[in-house]
Amino acid sequence: MKTKSILLAFAALLMFSGVAMAQYDNSLSMVNMSVSPNPVVAGGNVTIRFQLYNAYDNWLYGTSIQPTSSYPLFNVSPISGSYVAGQLSQGINSKYYNYTIYVPKTIQSGVYTVDFTATYFVYAATGTEVASSVMPVSFYVYNKPDIKVTASTTGPTVLYEGQNQTVELMVQNTGYGTARNITINVTSGTGLDILSPVKSFFISNLTTGSDIEEPVTVSAQNTTDTKLVASINYYSSKMQQEFGSTQSMNLSVAPSAQFSISSGDKGIGVDVTDVPVNFIIKNTGTTSAMEMQLNLQSAYPITPVASSAYVPELAPGQSANVTFLVSVDSAGVPGNYPVTVFEQWKQPDGATNQQFTGQSNYFIPVVGAQSGISNTEIGIIVVVVIAIVVIYAIRKRSKAKSMSGLKKK
Repeated sequence: MKTKSILLAFAALLMFSGVAMAQYDNSLSMVNMSVSPNPVVAGGNVTIRFQLYNAYDNWLYGTSIQPTSSYPLFNVSPISGSYVAGQLSQGINSKYYNYTIYVPKTIQSGVYTVDFTATYFVYAATGTEVASSVMPVSFYVYNKPDIKVTASTTGPTVLYEGQNQTVELMVQNTGYGTARNITINVTSGTGLDILSPVKSFFISNLTTGSDIEEPVTVSAQNTTDTKLVASINYYSSKMQQEFGSTQSMNLSVAPSAQFSISSGDKGIGVDVTDVPVNFIIKNTGTTSAMEMQLNLQSAYPITPVASSAYVPELAPGQSANVTFLVSVDSAGVPGNYPVTVFEQWKQPDGATNQQFTGQSNYFIPVVGAQSGISNTEIGIIVVVVIAIVVIYAIRKRSKAKSMSGLKKK
């Protein structure tokens, strides 16, 4: 019986001690609490700011605050150490506490909770008691898509001065959420012209890690460095957040051969065949063009017969005469008809086996019947002359016979 009484007394003491400690738990709470920014975006920081309210009717001593949370919020970037608050009087304490937490960019959208656990002791009738308060703070994290735009040229990694080249814009979502309603407006830097009629692109959605290419045709002139600028606007997966950025893509510009075309011909007539037309090709660029292949293309009534020409090398400022053979239809109407000379060449600063291409536009004047005697006219004249000779011979022979008959009589 005595042993049983002792055990009951000890159990009662433990129960009383537990009740005594429990009455001091959760004596602290947060007041004037704020979460900033709101909403919280993955990949950024969130700051939790608050004051402490002591609901106990006495002071709390040795107070420390330790934030805790589950993966992936703290396991990726934990907050080390605790915040020492020290002595806290009854009611609202004037001091503000600020906790800045990094939110990993890989985190999924959803509600996350940080538990601020305050540990302290009180002087009670039973002696010094240790107690704690758990103060949870919940906030919603929006996962952030991140749109990046980079540029690459097809073939060489640089632009060549004066040449029309295609730049592929690589649009990629490097974030961790789907980007929606992506709008990209492209503008050019100094010395760069955008030749594409479309300079704005719309992409309905782009999931994490995916990409898409958009081509832009450009031409650089009188510069060694230039850029393309992309103004980007897009929304989060649930259209609850709008994002925007401006990104520059630097481009290098290398020297290039360029050409102008002229002609000293006064014109060719209609209904001619294998007539030479002469052009003067001048290199107006800043580097030599080597192994130039030239090709002539024309429109009716002009038809190329020998449409190719070759120039071994053309230095900057140098000119070369090239000749093509053409024919003009007999039904052609006099006028100026456009022709295009296509150029293909190599450059000393170009990549191995790199072919440069360009084109120059000019015209060929077609006049009325060409002065002089044409092949057709020569044929007609020959036929007429032959006819005259035959007639003359027949008449002469007939006359000779008549004279012979008269003498016999």
